[in-house]
Amino acid sequence: MKICKNCGAENNDGNAFCTACGGNTFVHRCSKCGTEFTGNFCSNCGTPAGMNVQGDRWTLPPEEQKKKVTFGRVLLWIFFTPIMGIIAIWKAERLKPVWKILLTCLIVAVCLFIILPRNSTKVATATVQATRPPTVMTTGRVSETQPTKAPTSKPTATPKPTATPKPTKKPTPTPTEDPTPKEYRNALASAQTYVDWMHMSKARLYHQLTSPYGEGFSAEAAQYAIDHVKANWKENALKTAQTYSDTMHMSKARIYDQLTSEYGEQFTAEEAQYAVDHVKADWKANALATAKSYRDNLHMSASAIKNQLTSAYGEKFTAEEAQYAIDHLDD
Repeated sequence: MKICKNCGAENNDGNAFCTACGGNTFVHRCSKCGTEFTGNFCSNCGTPAGMNVQGDRWTLPPEEQKKKVTFGRVLLWIFFTPIMGIIAIWKAERLKPVWKILLTCLIVAVCLFIILPRNSTKVATATVQATRPPTVMTTGRVSETQPTKAPTSKPTATPKPTATPKPTKKPTPTPTEDPTPKEYRNALASAQTYVDWMHMSKARLYHQLTSPYGEGFSAEAAQYAIDHVKANWKENALKTAQTYSDTMHMSKARIYDQLTSEYGEQFTAEEAQYAVDHVKADWKANALATAKSYRDNLHMSASAIKNQLTSAYGEKFTAEEAQYAIDHLDD
């Protein structure tokens, strides 16, 4: 729920302007503890803005409405992605039937290549064990082709094969044992999942790992995970910026603010600057998409849209980008 700063009226979270007075400055009211705050998370309890709390636990922030990644969902996407890719290929009108068939066969071949080698190795190892000659394991008897040597070799041959494998079996488990506490290893596995799938910053990842509304790990376990996780924080910032540009059509300045905000992604200034410098975005096209959204959903005039696009409290597009949007609004 959003509260208008001008008149105090309650508004839905999707409203960009107050339905009572038309103002565009709001504060959020936490649905869990009732605290009024700005940004994306409650400053008191950490509950995301616009979230109706039905329990006492939430795992991921709602800016992109993503759910916590589980092993089952990972497997689902592994098998679901090729199917959706094949459907998209056959729906593409520009592709010729020959290319559709070739691309479909390529996807199926890749999937079979991933699955079949594992099964084949298991079958190969099983066949090797099944076909291995039984005389290797025998220690007291020799094959029938050498009956005269059996009695002479019994006293000396029997202790040697039985004594050699025993010391080799005992020390093998000790090097594989990991002295790291289980909580630390669990925290590291969870951190790697967040980095790979949600491209979090270091600060936001640490908060997610230690938050009682998130993973609830100890500070020591979370710090161990941060120190050992395999992550490129600049690339994470770049991927997050690309998502904001592609899905929300944000301006360059607003993406930078969202990346560095303590209520947002919490990247460093250096990481955020790298992201906005390397993100693949057409800022004029983003401004035009945002302007059409204001016109179609809020029925705003061209002058009001331009003011909203260039406002420091609004979209933060440049004057040139905003003018391009107004000039092509009816295209």
